[in-house]
Amino acid sequence: MIFSSNIFLFLFLPLYLLAYYAADYLSRKVLPARFPVKQVLTNALLCGLSLFFYYWGSGKFVLVFLLSIVVNTLLGRWIYHSPRHKMQLAIGVAFNLSILLYFKYFNFFYDQLSFTLLHAFHIQLQPHTYIFLPVGISFYTFMAISYLVEVHQKKEKYAGLLHFGTYLTLFPHLVAGPIVRYSELEAELHDRKMTLPMFFEGIWRFSMGMGKKIILANNLGSVSDNIFALPASELTTALAWVGVACYTLQIYFDFSGYSDMAIGLARFFGFHFPENFNQPYQAKSVTEFWRRWHMTLSRWFRDYLYIGLGGNRKGPVRTYVNLFLVFFLCGLWHGAAWTFVIWGMFHGILLVIERLLKNRFGWQPRGLVGNGLTLLLVMFGWVFFRSASFGQAIDFIRAMFGATQLSGFRYFHLGYYLDAGLLTYFIIGWAVVLFPYERFRRVWSAWRPATLALAKGGVSLFVLLIAVLMMSKMQFSPFIYFQF
Repeated sequence: MIFSSNIFLFLFLPLYLLAYYAADYLSRKVLPARFPVKQVLTNALLCGLSLFFYYWGSGKFVLVFLLSIVVNTLLGRWIYHSPRHKMQLAIGVAFNLSILLYFKYFNFFYDQLSFTLLHAFHIQLQPHTYIFLPVGISFYTFMAISYLVEVHQKKEKYAGLLHFGTYLTLFPHLVAGPIVRYSELEAELHDRKMTLPMFFEGIWRFSMGMGKKIILANNLGSVSDNIFALPASELTTALAWVGVACYTLQIYFDFSGYSDMAIGLARFFGFHFPENFNQPYQAKSVTEFWRRWHMTLSRWFRDYLYIGLGGNRKGPVRTYVNLFLVFFLCGLWHGAAWTFVIWGMFHGILLVIERLLKNRFGWQPRGLVGNGLTLLLVMFGWVFFRSASFGQAIDFIRAMFGATQLSGFRYFHLGYYLDAGLLTYFIIGWAVVLFPYERFRRVWSAWRPATLALAKGGVSLFVLLIAVLMMSKMQFSPFIYFQF
C-alpha cells in the first residue's frame, strides 16, 4: 500500500483520521487534566494502525519489525542505566546492523563469493534460498541506531515501549523516511496539540507531494524507463541525454514527493518531521548538493559515521579517506549492487576533489558555472544509480558521448518517447527544480495570511484533483526508494 493509491487515499487515510481524532477527543475528555502522560490512547492507536499498515504491505516481516522495536527498547534502557555505555552501545549497533546485513546483503555477498570461488578455484557453492528484503528496513534500522546513540550520549532519556514503538512505527516515515531522530519527536510523543492551521498545512504538503509523484515523476519515469530499456545499438546521443535528464527529474520528484507526503501526513497527527530536500539541483557544488539532497540521511552519515571516524580533525589525508569511505557505504546502503557502490564512490571522489581544490588552491565552484557543472556531474552519477548493471551504465555513458556504434535501422526516434504532452511535463519539471524560490520569498511573505492560505488551498485542491484523475488511469508505480 502506497500513499499515491486509491485504497490509501479513500479508505485507509480517512479511517485512520477518524479513529485518531476520536481517540484524541476521548483522551482529552476522559483522562484527568494532570495525567502525566497525555498521549497514551492516541499513541497506542497510532502505533497499532501503523503496524497494520506495515503488515498490509509486508506480511510476516512485521515480526522482524516487532523484534527490532522490543529489543531496541530494552537496549535503550540498558544503555541508559549502565556505567559502561560504549560496550552496550556497540552491542545495540551490532544487533541492528546484523539484521540489516542479513536481509539486505546476504544474497549479494553470497553471489559474489560464489562467483569468486567458481572462477578462481573451480569450487561451486550450492544455491541458497533467496532472502527477500523487508520494506523500510534500511530506514527504521538507522532510526533505531540514532536513538541508541542519543541515549548513550544522554541527549535523551530512554523511552518506554509505547513511545519508542510509536516513534519507530509512524506510518508516514516508515517505508522511505525521512530518517527522523527520537529527539525531534520526543516532546510531541508525550504531548501534542492538533490545530487547524497545522491540518491545512498538512493538506498543502501532502497535495504537493502527490503532484510531484503522480503528475511529474510517473510521467517522466515512463520516458526514462523506455529509454533505459533500449539496447545499446539503438541508443542515440539525444535519446541517452533525454533519458538521463528525465530520470534526474523522476528520482527527485519521486523521492521529494514521498517526503512531502510524509511531512504532510505527520502534520495530520500533530507531528513535525524534518525537511528532507532543499532544491538540490540548484547546488553550486557536489558538497552543497549533499547538504540539500536527502538531508536526513546525509546528516546521519555525518554525525554517526564521518565524525565518528575523525571527520576533518585528523589532517587532510584522513579527511579524504573518511569522505570516500562514508560515500562508499552510502552507496552500499542504497542497494546491494555494484552500480550503487560505484555511484557512492563516484560522489566520494568528487567530494575529495572539491575539498582538495579548496584546501590547496582556495578554489571552489560557484555561480552559474558551478551550478551547471554540479548538475552535469550529478546526472552522470544517476546513470549508475539507474542502470541494472555496470555494463549497461557504461553503454549508456558511451551513448551520451556519441561513442556507440548504432545499428543501421532504428524502430523509434526521440519524438516517440518524448511527445508533446511528455515534453510539457519535461519543461515544467526543469522549471520547478531550477526556479529561484528564495528571490520571491519576500513577495509571498508580504501577502496577508488569509490571502496566502486561500491561494495555497486553491492550488492544493487543483493539484490533488489532477493527481487523483491521473492516478485512476495509471499503472501501479511504487516509490523508487521503496526498494531500499
